[in-house]
Amino acid sequence: MDFKLVDNANAHEAARILAEAFYDDPVINWVCNKPPSLEPFFQFIVPVFTWHGLSYLDSHGRGAASWLGPSQEVKWPINLSSAVKLMRVGGLIGIYRLLLSAIKTERYHPKQPHYYLFAIGVTPDNKGQGLGTALISHMLRRCDAEGLPAYLENSKEENLPFYKGHGFKVLKQIRFSSSAPPLWLMWRDPAESK
Repeated sequence: MDFKLVDNANAHEAARILAEAFYDDPVINWVCNKPPSLEPFFQFIVPVFTWHGLSYLDSHGRGAASWLGPSQEVKWPINLSSAVKLMRVGGLIGIYRLLLSAIKTERYHPKQPHYYLFAIGVTPDNKGQGLGTALISHMLRRCDAEGLPAYLENSKEENLPFYKGHGFKVLKQIRFSSSAPPLWLMWRDPAESK
């Protein structure tokens, strides 16, 4: 399966794919205060990950994934323009919940070197065709080759078998607040090379 790196020219396509894939995601919808569309949220988020060179999409526009490497950090563009964009997505409640979720996920984020899967998604019409496996395996092979673990925060209970099938184990289940849906923090040790 062919993948292409996400860059400034196709970041909008990756944002569209992830917005479609996460349309019914309970955690993202809670964080964003149930907006009519998640595309503005992902239009804000995807470029933050693009310059790290670990975001890619299926060459046919059916799926996308964004990762961070072991020495990479997210640099959030905190300025008036970004605040206005986020305000349009979820209002003041959305901004508050976004900050709350960032603080809580950072608190639990592992400190040892690892690859971090921020987002992976397949458009609804393309689910069940092995594309999610191809997307995640693309980077998990790299994790195994480098002998590094992987980490993610799973926001949908029905996705637990998918991640467990790729070697992830649940470390902890958290909630951002009493009204928030659960989030599963998951870890995968690198596979032993033969």
